[in-house]
Amino acid sequence: MWYKPWEVLLVDDEPDVLAVSKLAMRSFEVYGLPITIHTAASKAEAVTFLESRMGRAGGLDNSGLAVALIDVVMETDEAGLELCQYMREERDNRITQIYIRTGQPGIAPERSVIDRYDINGYFTKAEATEDKLYSLTKSGVRQHLSIITSLAVTAILRGTIMAGDSREQIAGILGRMLGSTNFTQPWDTTPEKDMAFVLDGQTVFSRLPDDLLHDKVARLSALDGMALGPGGDVYVRDADGFQAIRVAAKPGQSALDFVFDSGIVLPKFAVDNIYQGLASLAALWHHAR
Repeated sequence: MWYKPWEVLLVDDEPDVLAVSKLAMRSFEVYGLPITIHTAASKAEAVTFLESRMGRAGGLDNSGLAVALIDVVMETDEAGLELCQYMREERDNRITQIYIRTGQPGIAPERSVIDRYDINGYFTKAEATEDKLYSLTKSGVRQHLSIITSLAVTAILRGTIMAGDSREQIAGILGRMLGSTNFTQPWDTTPEKDMAFVLDGQTVFSRLPDDLLHDKVARLSALDGMALGPGGDVYVRDADGFQAIRVAAKPGQSALDFVFDSGIVLPKFAVDNIYQGLASLAALWHHAR
């Protein structure tokens, strides 16, 4: 699959809370992908875990985590808040969606915590039903996905704009960026199940065998899908999980096929984010030589 399972970190010094949360969340799926749950029983243990995952994407450290649910009172009364500060400031992590979970709301009042620590939500342990955990996980993953798709599109456009009017340089930059472990860290880059860019019929970047890519482009082209813009721009998905965002050739814009194999069912906002970047890339390619 092109995307890995969503990764969630639970931090709490009560073993029963961690066990019950893991049990409640074990079957969660968001946009067709499962979640992987990591746990830590203290701020110190969470910091050790985060330091072992030094991945960076788009210039921001996100450690591969979509969501973190963090208790306030652990080693100290403010250990959880200190962990939030560590993630946001020391690690410059603006991507992971952080939710505070507390059994003692009087120690860390909601409004002051949200204002000071740049967290995404706050709830008490008494509110932590299975439905509540799902709604927070889903909303966190949604925002996480929006950020990483926007960062990826922005990085690609910045790089290709710097290539000027050279198709060779644009292709080289795409290859270097999409082949970089740092750039693709939030995604699974399994060679036989990944992505390809085809511009004006030219394969600019591909992790798919040529015969498979050509077959999939032809098959996906024959499918009806979600219209994205005028002139035949469309998002399609087949029964095997192969998907494509297709930009049709038009005045000032080359034809572009972005084909990928993924277990994710992309929500419309993510498709729109990617499409806007691809349409701009198709225009850059058209004017380059």
